[in-house]
Amino acid sequence: MSGIAIAVRALRKSYRLYAHPRDMVIETLTGRPRHREFTALEDVSFEVGHGTVVGLMGRNGAGKSTLLRIIAGTLDATAGTVTTTGRIAAILELGTGFHLDYSGRENIYLGGLCLGLKRREIDARVAEVIEFSELQEFIDQPFRTYSSGMQARLAFSVATCVDPDILIIDEALAVGDARFQLKSFDRMAEFKRRGKSILVVSHSINQLVSICDRAILLDRGRVLMDGDPNAVGNAYHELLFGSPGGTLRAVATADDAASGHEAAEGEATATEEQGAAEAGPAEREHRYGDGAARITEFRVLDASGRMVTRLQSPETYTAVMTIRAVRQTGELCIGILMRNGRGQDIFASDTIRCQNLTVAALAAGEEAGVSMRFRANMAAGTYFLTATAARTDGTKHDVRFDSIMIEVEPVAALYTDTLVNLEPQFRIEQRTGQLQEPMALVE
Repeated sequence: MSGIAIAVRALRKSYRLYAHPRDMVIETLTGRPRHREFTALEDVSFEVGHGTVVGLMGRNGAGKSTLLRIIAGTLDATAGTVTTTGRIAAILELGTGFHLDYSGRENIYLGGLCLGLKRREIDARVAEVIEFSELQEFIDQPFRTYSSGMQARLAFSVATCVDPDILIIDEALAVGDARFQLKSFDRMAEFKRRGKSILVVSHSINQLVSICDRAILLDRGRVLMDGDPNAVGNAYHELLFGSPGGTLRAVATADDAASGHEAAEGEATATEEQGAAEAGPAEREHRYGDGAARITEFRVLDASGRMVTRLQSPETYTAVMTIRAVRQTGELCIGILMRNGRGQDIFASDTIRCQNLTVAALAAGEEAGVSMRFRANMAAGTYFLTATAARTDGTKHDVRFDSIMIEVEPVAALYTDTLVNLEPQFRIEQRTGQLQEPMALVE
């Protein structure tokens, strides 16, 4: 297992649930089952290599926290194995391993001891933990007086300052302020450069896409998808906002396609052939919806009305689409999302939020055109456009994730890693001679 920090094999975790505590006693005395079994994880397998950041996505109850607790060693599995290499530091829940009545400083020692450090090792790290957490003013106050954000800061500081080989984080950063989150991400990037392994859970797709090399999607205790964070994020989005009980199209098997199954009239399929007007980066586009209405045309036009995929900043362009009703619809809200090559959202709006506009209800076969004029204030790079047609209550009829790929040509005045173009204009006033009076310092 050279190069593997975490190896999970055929993991299963089930619980016995009793309607009443006395049922457990009755079952023990009589030998007759009085429980029902709940399976939190079923046949979960994956590996995490050294120097890899892996994100876990999934709805509430998908089994993410249970999985992390088993990997961290705080919970036993029912079946399967977990093998880890090196010291593990885990932030599973706010306050885990800390005593509410102890001060922050005392909890640093308590947390360090729980992570396997000796007292002298903790002595050498206390100052670093306090400085990183930025809790100098409160470090000798009881932990129970800390806000959730302060608790998260101390927990993250302790967990990372012990220099673990494997860092496990379960949503702890979600409650921190933006400045501390940035510091935390910088430290995680440093860990990655040093060959550490990180397993992180977050409901923020943007957050995971920005920091992870790979993502795993869990649902009802099973692995639905394991791969590129952007593709997994799209599938997670479909789980959250797609039709209840519908098949997740991102993970439809080849057997489904080969079975000859035909979609019901109007049902959106990710594999159907698109006409020239619907052309997009097929290998990246992820499409789903209930199919009541379809986005049959989606393109970007320049000022002369020509279809373009190469844009110049900061010129003006128009994104146009045609919506066709397959069956009777209600009023429609049309949205557009722009993401960079890593799948991070950089702009999103829709007809209601922007101008309180809706597309009037359409009868089957009717069409409507929608356009959005925008100024391409972006720096050089690859971007993807997503179009959405939905009911005003949020039910998605057709979502075409990353349907159009556009390239923005280089802008000489900008740094290469810039995302937006603020059209900078510098002005310099060259001053000569000496000041008549020294400048007063602001106290």
